[in-house]
Amino acid sequence: MNRDGAISRRDFLKLSVAGLMGLLGPGLHLDPARAAGTMQGRVTYNNVSVYDAPSKNGKKVSTFRRDSVLEISEQVTGGKLRDYNRAWYRISDQGYVYSGGIQPVETRLNEVVTNLPEAGTVGEITVPYSESWWAINRTPFPGARLYYATTHWIKDIVVDKRDGSLWYRAYDHLYSAYYYIRPYNVRILPTEELTPLSPAVPPEDKYIEVRLDEQTVVAYEGERLVFNARTSTGKAEFATPTGRFRTFHKRPTARMVGGESDAALYDLTGVPWDCYITENAVALHSTFWHNDYGTPHSHGCINLSPQAAKWLYRWTLPTVPSDQRSVYEPGSGTDVQVVEHTHQRRPNEPRFFMV
Repeated sequence: MNRDGAISRRDFLKLSVAGLMGLLGPGLHLDPARAAGTMQGRVTYNNVSVYDAPSKNGKKVSTFRRDSVLEISEQVTGGKLRDYNRAWYRISDQGYVYSGGIQPVETRLNEVVTNLPEAGTVGEITVPYSESWWAINRTPFPGARLYYATTHWIKDIVVDKRDGSLWYRAYDHLYSAYYYIRPYNVRILPTEELTPLSPAVPPEDKYIEVRLDEQTVVAYEGERLVFNARTSTGKAEFATPTGRFRTFHKRPTARMVGGESDAALYDLTGVPWDCYITENAVALHSTFWHNDYGTPHSHGCINLSPQAAKWLYRWTLPTVPSDQRSVYEPGSGTDVQVVEHTHQRRPNEPRFFMV
């Protein structure tokens, strides 16, 4: 073990059984007995209402608070025909909740990875939420709550001097500091999940269009549509800028802090799959604070589901090597056009499909 608590593979193998059991001790706030793949949802808003039918015209029967983890029986179509999002979730026999305030999640625990790359690598939270700590050992200090599908730059693995338990040490680029996460809540992404998509396609043939009126993002390889997904762009005074841009700055994870008033303040740890198109940090990226794509929600960024954001991150240029925290190449990147109105749809282009 070195001075700051990092351990080698040999050190890890020397850990006692008691130390390994400590890994499953304090800090696990979820029931590990839940079967992997069970359909679950986490409440992302301060509270959500449960109705006796999949409609806001139904009778309210109960309320769930933020970060409640719900067992979802099925997804159904509800609301009104003109609604931009008609997905509702049935919560067992308790009723129905609107999907926009429910993040689809799972509870999947992971094996500890000890042979981490020296430069670090990307880890993804695979439980509804996991607590983090700015310090462990003899001076523990709580950090941010980390949510499902958020990504984190895992630098190494350390041993807690209090009980011999293990923690991943993650790097916060905004504050140039480290925070700590329980390893069983983090999946270390294999290199093949970070490799470029369509690398043989000439860079000039890749093109993204963000359609503000439709709240969709589409991508083309030449004349061929290869991607089409719902988005949530800037709301009200935080409107997403229109014009031509490039994805010149990319990172697999970011801490985003901002807001110009108390009501608009935000501090988000582990925002995944960030493709910046402006120097003032407007980006295409994933969200975990809502599931309400199809209507404006953001402070100017282009919100996407985790799957859609990750696909674009891998498909766009420049490529971020798996052992690098970011790439910044002004003047380079994949073309992005943000348009207020969709004037013309290309031949045979479907109106909408999810990635």
